[in-house]
Amino acid sequence: MVSERDDAREYTSQFFTHSELAALRRESVRQRRDDFMESIEGHSNTLKALEEAQQILEDQLEDANTEIDRLRSELDKAAIEAEEANYLRKEAERARRQLEETLYRIQEGADARSLTDLRDERMRRRRTLLGIDEITRVPFLKGLVVGLLLGAMFAIAALEFFAMTRGAGEIFSVLF
Repeated sequence: MVSERDDAREYTSQFFTHSELAALRRESVRQRRDDFMESIEGHSNTLKALEEAQQILEDQLEDANTEIDRLRSELDKAAIEAEEANYLRKEAERARRQLEETLYRIQEGADARSLTDLRDERMRRRRTLLGIDEITRVPFLKGLVVGLLLGAMFAIAALEFFAMTRGAGEIFSVLF
């Protein structure tokens, strides 16, 4: 029983010599190797392209995360500003209600002596501010006079010193 393989060998050996068959096999192996190398090179190029695309996507993701962080920061700032505005609005509403109540009491004929100061604690003036009441008080006027006298004595002493250094003599000896 002769197999197909043996038939193929006999058939091929009829047309080709052993050295020609070896050359054909080498050429076939070379072509397969070249095809394999081209396939590997194509896969390598595909991998490089995929790595570049991955890097681009990572950069875009990082940029998006940076933008998200910036937007969160702005959102936090806006939330703080909104809370402050809400607090100020509530304070303004409370002051408006207080003023309305006071005006209502005035219209109802309430005692005028109890309503002379409509300012609450937020509106009271600090003691560190200089107002007309502080200027007309005795301690302020006393300090002002002492300051003027000291300034005048210093000015005379400075003029005396300049007169002596320039050789003109003493100012008091010229005056008296």
